[in-house]
Amino acid sequence: MTRFALLAVLALPVISSEAPTARTQEISRAHSLSETQPPSDAAVAARVDSFMTRLEALGFNGAVLITRGGVPVVKRAWGWADRDKQIRADVRTTWSLGSVTKQFTAAAILRLEQQGRLHTTDSIRRSFPDAPPRKRDITIHQLLTHTAGFESDYAPTDYTPNTREEYVSRMFADPLRSPPGAEHFYSNAGYSLLAAIIEKITGKDFEAALTELVLAPAGMRETGYLLPHWDARRIAHGYDGGRDWGTIVDRLKAPGAPYWALRGNGGLQTTLTDMMQWDAMLRTSTIFADSTRTKFMTGYVDEGQGDSKYAYGWAVHKSRRGTNVVEHNGGNGIYVAEFKRFVDERITIFVASSVSDLPATPVIDAIESIVFGDVPVQMPPHVVAVTAAELTTYAGAWSTASGERVDIAAAAGKLRLSVGGPTLWLLLAAGDTAASERGATLGAKALTIVQSMAKGDAQPLFDALGGREPLVDLTQQVRGLAVDRTERLGQLKEITLLGSVPRPGGVFVSTVRLDYERAAVSNVIVWNGDGTVRDRVARPLAPAVFVRTGTNVFERFEMGGGRVPLAVRLEREPAAPAQLVVSSPTGQRLVLRRASRT
Repeated sequence: MTRFALLAVLALPVISSEAPTARTQEISRAHSLSETQPPSDAAVAARVDSFMTRLEALGFNGAVLITRGGVPVVKRAWGWADRDKQIRADVRTTWSLGSVTKQFTAAAILRLEQQGRLHTTDSIRRSFPDAPPRKRDITIHQLLTHTAGFESDYAPTDYTPNTREEYVSRMFADPLRSPPGAEHFYSNAGYSLLAAIIEKITGKDFEAALTELVLAPAGMRETGYLLPHWDARRIAHGYDGGRDWGTIVDRLKAPGAPYWALRGNGGLQTTLTDMMQWDAMLRTSTIFADSTRTKFMTGYVDEGQGDSKYAYGWAVHKSRRGTNVVEHNGGNGIYVAEFKRFVDERITIFVASSVSDLPATPVIDAIESIVFGDVPVQMPPHVVAVTAAELTTYAGAWSTASGERVDIAAAAGKLRLSVGGPTLWLLLAAGDTAASERGATLGAKALTIVQSMAKGDAQPLFDALGGREPLVDLTQQVRGLAVDRTERLGQLKEITLLGSVPRPGGVFVSTVRLDYERAAVSNVIVWNGDGTVRDRVARPLAPAVFVRTGTNVFERFEMGGGRVPLAVRLEREPAAPAQLVVSSPTGQRLVLRRASRT
């Protein structure tokens, strides 16, 4: 449930820094919207509808809320709530908030402060008198601003069963990553500890306390973990790589859930109407005194991302127009939520999504540009219908001239390319088939780390983390991951470095493919500029998804960050086997031919 650039760690992170070619200039002219003056609300509604309808054809499932001064400009959903049951998403569909949950936990703390039941300057020893010496003076303010020094999480997953006592004991037993108040480090666990404090002070379960303190007074009757008792048909299913992941709500029906790696820091479910109610409360004094509302949304500590400062469950910064913005995002890589309030301009935008291929993060950036008319917006391509018979001519195993395997699945009007080697992966990820020198160096380190992890050896990862996490804990994690994968996927057959690509701020992202008997997965390692590991992610290997945009032409649409479409073309030559040509707008081409039968 971390606040981060969600696209930074996907298995095919695409960036492009090359000058535009004639083709990309043509695409830009054909697919762009721009205004010299901010468009009217009617124009915004029409253009957002056009944008989202095209995005829906690409597979987007989600919802958009835009308000101006509290009045809705757009309030609509697109795509499926449940694809298998053919239930369309609508304004009553519920969506996961991810880490946007944190601002509600912070609001509950501030409500308790208004009632005189705590102060943000209080130390945690008031609620936890047995806290160890190095931690007992941590304050509620430090928990709210991620400056307490805790690691992000103290359980392997959001759905690992644990009690409050078990989770807090683990937080207290492990060493702090930094002294309290010394630095900002985003910690989900810190907000779980805030939820524990709320429970101790109120004597109630966190969700019940949150409802009483914040949700009900704000008029939010459809927000919670389980208490709203939504009809199952209204809950948006998540989709990962085309597969139905189910819902978070179903995972929270286990006894004791939401467990403490999630409680208080993520996982709340909501509707567009409730988010309108929340926005209205933030603009008025419904439950907060003016001074409390100001305290809620004042930036206190640098996030290390430009001018952004962290408040209490909010990031506060300037827009590109120099106006004030308070926002937060969240998600698990499948469900994503983005909530942005342009307070000076009286505009609020909320976007939720439930499909990993097309998350809300780049969508809200495009919608902001449409709303303010200050940056051209690349429109999603128009999707051309394709029959199932035509689609199957692409499906199957292909290979490059060097023998790298590419598996193509064809279904629901789309092609999904699962890449087996680095040449095509780099072309898809960076528009180039050759790795940079730094990318190659970091990739080699990533490969060594993953190879060792597969054997249960965490030492290379420990070294790359700079000793930031205890070796004994890392060893337990990597051995548990190796055992889990073997039990689910069979024996490990091969480990392949796919490549490393740069991200803004000197960051590199390395992806390593692991082939098991029954499936391929990936380990993604995110590198700091100094060559230490910033983060690591173990996840299914995401395919590259393409849609038909013309005769024998399929394109992958990637939003934001200077990304440009890549094309797959099926070429048929007289008396010659069929071949696919993967071409990038920079002019690089890679020919795929049917893999020989073995």
